[in-house]
Amino acid sequence: MIRRNTCDEAGARSDGLMIVSIIFIAAFTYIAFTTNPVYTGIGVGDRVPELKGKVTTDGVTWTDFDLADNIDPLWSEGKAGTWTMIEFMDTNCGACQNAGPDIRDMETMWTGENPQRTTPENTTVEFLAVSISLWTEDTPGKSYGRDEIVSFREEFQHTFAYMDLQDNSHQDNWGGFGTPTYFLISPNGIIEYATPEADYGYSIWDAMNDKIPRGD
Repeated sequence: MIRRNTCDEAGARSDGLMIVSIIFIAAFTYIAFTTNPVYTGIGVGDRVPELKGKVTTDGVTWTDFDLADNIDPLWSEGKAGTWTMIEFMDTNCGACQNAGPDIRDMETMWTGENPQRTTPENTTVEFLAVSISLWTEDTPGKSYGRDEIVSFREEFQHTFAYMDLQDNSHQDNWGGFGTPTYFLISPNGIIEYATPEADYGYSIWDAMNDKIPRGD
């Protein structure tokens, strides 16, 4: 009699352990199949790295900027949100200088009180230029500093924010690349366009037109 009870108790413990194991495996399997991890990086589909710094929007004052303020991780299509176009540039870069007038035209098209390109009422578009340094200050013919940033911004009549990252601290999270390099960030912080892996001839402006929803 005692032996039979012992066997029954062992069986019950075994059954209980099996049930717990099945629940654990089922839960793990569910998480594995329903979770879509998004990695932080600078490629299309990655979650955008951190980007903080001092910006000027008037050429006089410099204030704190944090890209995270434009991001809502729970955003989905149809919800209010901000799309961010980021240009990494160098004030001494000839290609950046050549792009200046085009960016001014695109700024007029996408931003302001009456943008030419329609977007839903709850959707906004922001431009951000990030000034980095491809050369050192002792390189002949190359000058850096906030005065250079302000001068560049005013030359092309840009009214959007310019960030001072001429110390190249962006490389800690973004790595190194040439200029100009463009990124389009959706309201949930996912990179929708990145110059380094874009098809030849497919520009940031093409991507914005394709990716950002239209208004009525």
